[in-house]
Amino acid sequence: MRDSADSKYSPLNESAFFMIQSRLNLIRKILAKSLHSPVEDLKFLEVGSGNGQWLCEFSSFGLLTSNMSGIELSKERCETAKKRVPSAEIVCGDASLLPWSDDHFDIVFQSTVFTSVKSHETRKKIASEMKRVCKKDGFILWYDFIYNSPSNPDVEGIGADQVRSLFEPWTCEFRKATLAPPIARRLVPVSRLASQILESFCPFLRTHILAEIRQ
Repeated sequence: MRDSADSKYSPLNESAFFMIQSRLNLIRKILAKSLHSPVEDLKFLEVGSGNGQWLCEFSSFGLLTSNMSGIELSKERCETAKKRVPSAEIVCGDASLLPWSDDHFDIVFQSTVFTSVKSHETRKKIASEMKRVCKKDGFILWYDFIYNSPSNPDVEGIGADQVRSLFEPWTCEFRKATLAPPIARRLVPVSRLASQILESFCPFLRTHILAEIRQ
């Protein structure tokens, strides 16, 4: 991802920034009610940490980057993440075999990883590993597409029932999130207020689910 306003995923892009702020507000609410320890003491893992964008976003809540870890399959993205978050532990590797001990992290997070994994067996392995490294009083956060991507045949949406199946017998609490990106990219530059209204009052236009998953 180029860190410039002409990249549709960059925080410098107006519509991308709208979506980032929207999802962060939902995550903020979960953290505000769910944390059992001071935020600066929490150990955080992102599965599929990409270029480090989410690590930066979570640090805005007060999590220390020195307590953050990430694993990413792409060597190029790993190197970018290491530059962006140098004090975090970034590992280039396979999420189906995490290199951390059992009960290690307070928060284990994934964003748009599972929808890019077509194999159900691999999805189950990644989910099992996420559960293994999550502390008993910790939780997993899931943010991912519900629907298939019309522009990317490699993205296969995953609904709430499938999430429950992947992480059973753990309990899942779901929230629909994120105004459909094709709509947001067109509407946000024209009217941020209209975009907020659509996202708030038209849940059928939200394309992701945010799940809080616990033992």
